[in-house]
Amino acid sequence: MRHDPTDVPGGSAPSAAVVFTLTFPFSRGEEFLQTEIQHLLECFDKVIIVPTLLDPGMVQTHEISPRVQLIAPVRSKLALLAGFCLRHPIAAVQSVVRALGGGRDRQAAWADLRFDLYASALARMVAPGVAEAIGPAVDVVFYGFWLHVPARVALDVRRLTRRDEHPVVSRANGFDLYLERHPRAYLPQRQLLLSGLQKVFAASPSAQEYLEEHYPEHVGKFTSDRIGTPPPINPGNARRAAFHIVSCSYLAPVKRLTMLIDDIAAAQRALSVPLTWTHIGAGAGAYAEDVYAHAARALTPSTYQFLGHMENHELREWYARNPASVFVQVSESEGGLAASIQEGLAQGLPVIVTAVGGVSALKEAPDIFDGLLERDHTPEQFAEKLGRLLDSDDETYNGYVAASMAYWSAHCSTDVLAHAFARRLRRISAERIDTPGVSMLG
Repeated sequence: MRHDPTDVPGGSAPSAAVVFTLTFPFSRGEEFLQTEIQHLLECFDKVIIVPTLLDPGMVQTHEISPRVQLIAPVRSKLALLAGFCLRHPIAAVQSVVRALGGGRDRQAAWADLRFDLYASALARMVAPGVAEAIGPAVDVVFYGFWLHVPARVALDVRRLTRRDEHPVVSRANGFDLYLERHPRAYLPQRQLLLSGLQKVFAASPSAQEYLEEHYPEHVGKFTSDRIGTPPPINPGNARRAAFHIVSCSYLAPVKRLTMLIDDIAAAQRALSVPLTWTHIGAGAGAYAEDVYAHAARALTPSTYQFLGHMENHELREWYARNPASVFVQVSESEGGLAASIQEGLAQGLPVIVTAVGGVSALKEAPDIFDGLLERDHTPEQFAEKLGRLLDSDDETYNGYVAASMAYWSAHCSTDVLAHAFARRLRRISAERIDTPGVSMLG
């Protein structure tokens, strides 16, 4: 049910939020948006979703409200770019000029050109549909869920729909934030993006500090806004007995699954009780094969399992049916407090995780189990943390369970966070820009 207009920040003027995603509601990932969209519908008259990285053959995997307007033309990237260059040769030349005009090396210029051409081509394709969907809305915000292609397309669509006085904002979550995650520590068109955006919502205070350190000229645009997780189905079912370790992530190098396997192997050798491990999350290619092979070499047979991908509701149902003892993760980098860690806390699991990015916020959490590890910890240090948890008595362990749930309730509930964020965007949508952004876009 939509709020009464007098209860919505920004007043009762007709309003629209245009949300630019990677693939949501298609394919996997971006599950956070499922709840966020519902709260946007409470604050805006119209919510429009524009996926920016669709490939032919992708199927819709997330249900969305009939009130949401989806603009998702699917064309191969080659056909999209060819059509853009043929129909809009002047705009294509402007992309080349922007890519070559920064004085960077050849590889950076090539990355900028690919990024610019793709975003410009997609914006031209979707802008008429966005303009029609916005209609007579007075208060409008263009919202990129990532500080990457979605934000770049949002900037171009604003210009093409002649809404230059309206704000464009973006989240910055992880891959779109940290330069170190990319070849040659380079992300395309950072200055163009940050010059045009009115606000950037970093996934954590530490992510905000990273942006402020690397882009001090835009410091006033950065703030932090955590993405939360849905409530658990059967919270508090954690069990210390029959010690069961659980982890959840994509099988990606940044998650360092081979390091985690070495950590668990050290614990199996050092501790006197059987340890079992379940990993939830899919992967493909050489790295995933390395993970499976390393587990077979390093771990005691029949003590581990890889369950593959689960949708968010399936994961919560699995946690409800399968009591675990501890959640573990040894990521090399995180933007905010990872959703998988939040889900573990919501269930009541003590967590043993590397204190990277927004995860370091747990240092200030009262009463939870002290499971924070250094980024470059040793397997022995991981085993020591696990051993201390295993050696705790029932009263102490149950206290850790209660503290995990309390922390999630206070800091990670998606309903609380998404509701506040939607109201924040509604207020922003009522603002007007005195100097329209990104004049360099042609």
